Amino acid sequence: MSLLRLKTTECKVGVVGLYNAGKTVLLTSLINHLQDHDPDRFPLGSKETRIRKFTVRPPDRDWTAFNYSGHRDALVNAGKWPSKTTDRSQFVCQFERSDWTFSDCLLKLYDLPGERVADAGMVGRDFTGWSEKMLALFVNDNAYRTCSAPFLDAIKKPTATAAELLYAYKLSLANLILNFKPLISPSTFLLDLHGNAARPDTPEKLATSRFSGADAENEFCPLPADLRKPGTELFDSFSFRYDRYVERVVEPTILAFRSCTSLVVLVDVTMLLAGGVGMYDDNRQIIRDLFDVLSPGENKVFGPIARGLSKVLLPHQWRPGWITRVAFAAPKMDLVHPADRDRMLMLLKRMAERYAADRDGLKYDFFNLSSVVSTRALPIGAGMRVLTGTPLRGADGRKIPPGEEQRFTVAELPDDWPMTWSAGTYAFPEVYPRMPARKDYPPDQVNVDRLATFVID
Repeated sequence: MSLLRLKTTECKVGVVGLYNAGKTVLLTSLINHLQDHDPDRFPLGSKETRIRKFTVRPPDRDWTAFNYSGHRDALVNAGKWPSKTTDRSQFVCQFERSDWTFSDCLLKLYDLPGERVADAGMVGRDFTGWSEKMLALFVNDNAYRTCSAPFLDAIKKPTATAAELLYAYKLSLANLILNFKPLISPSTFLLDLHGNAARPDTPEKLATSRFSGADAENEFCPLPADLRKPGTELFDSFSFRYDRYVERVVEPTILAFRSCTSLVVLVDVTMLLAGGVGMYDDNRQIIRDLFDVLSPGENKVFGPIARGLSKVLLPHQWRPGWITRVAFAAPKMDLVHPADRDRMLMLLKRMAERYAADRDGLKYDFFNLSSVVSTRALPIGAGMRVLTGTPLRGADGRKIPPGEEQRFTVAELPDDWPMTWSAGTYAFPEVYPRMPARKDYPPDQVNVDRLATFVID
C-alpha cells in the first residue's frame, strides 16, 4: 500500500443465483477487466478513474481459490462456457483507485453453488418448521404435487419405514430435477458435498444413487405431523441429521453471504421466460427466502454512523460486515434483441423490487448486462428480431462444433410478466462465447462496469 494510502477499504461482494444463471462468467469477466483495466472500455464511475497496483491475494481460510485462469481458458480454447460452481470459492485482490485518495481497496468476491440457495429456507427453522414448509409446497402447488406424488402417498401409510419414506422422497426429488424445478432441498441431492451434480437419468436410478442429506448415513426427509413424535426413533434421528446438515452445509453459506457488504442477485430473465410460469414462481420464492434469511439493510445495532466510523477507525479485518447494497442483475442481455432490452430491465424490476423496497437503509439498483458479448443484432425486419452468433446446438438440441456465424430469430419480450405461459413459449438460442485469446484484453461487456461501480463501495 502506498504511504499516502492511510487505510484499506474492504469490499466483500457475494454473487448469488440459481445454477446456469451466469455467476462464473460474470466473475471471470469482472476480474479480467479489473486486472487489465482500460478505463475507456470499463469506466468505474468515470473514464478518469484508473486502477493500479492490482495484486491477487490468497483466499480466506477454508475457502477455495476461484479458478479465474481455468475459467478464462475454457472460454477461449475450449469454446465453452465455464463449468458450473461445484464448491464455494473466493477471489481476493487488492488495488488502488485514482478516485480514492487515502484508501486502497481489498476486494473479496464470493462464488457459491446456486443449488445451495434452495436450502435458505432451513435457516431459523427447526426440523418441524422445515417439514411443514416443504409439505405445504408439495400439497399446494400443482407441479410440485405431481412430482412428489410418490412421497405424498408414502406418508399416508402408517407402517411406512424410514427407508421407504427416504426412497419415496428421493424419487420425488428426482422427478423435480427432471422437470426443472429448482426447489430441491436438501440441495445435496442435486449437488453433493464433493461437487458431483445429478445427471439426467431415470427417477429410480437417481433415487438410489443420490443422498437426501450430507451422505448415506445422514439422510432425512420431511415428516407429517402424525409422524413427528418426539422420543420416536424416526423423528429423533431425522431431526438430529437435519440439525447437523444445517450446521455443516447451510449455515456456512449463509454466514458467508451475511458477512458481505454488497450482494449481486442474478435473475436469468431469459431462462424464466423459456421455462414457464412455474419456474418464475419458484425463483420468486427462492429470492424471498434468501432476503428473509440474509435481512439486508443497515444493521440495527450499529447503523450507518457506526459503519462509517468503523471504516475510518478500525483495521479492515475488524470491521463489522453486513449487506447494505443489493444489485439485481439480468444476465445474458446479448441473447435479447436491443429493441427489447428496456423490457428485460422492467421485467427484472417487476419481479424483484418488492423484496428490497421495504428494507431500511438498503441501497439497491437493477442492471441488465452481458458479461461476454457473443452476438450481434440486426435491424428489425418484418417484425422479426434477428441476432447473429455461432450456435452452440443444432435444431435437434445436440451440441455442435464451432462453425460459421449464423442468423437466428429470438423471442420478443412482453411488456410485463404474463398471467400464465408455458415452457417453450419464449425461445433464446445458445451460442459459443466470443472471448479474446489475448489474456490482457478483456471481453466486450455491457453494464458490468456499472454493476462494479455500484457494488465496490
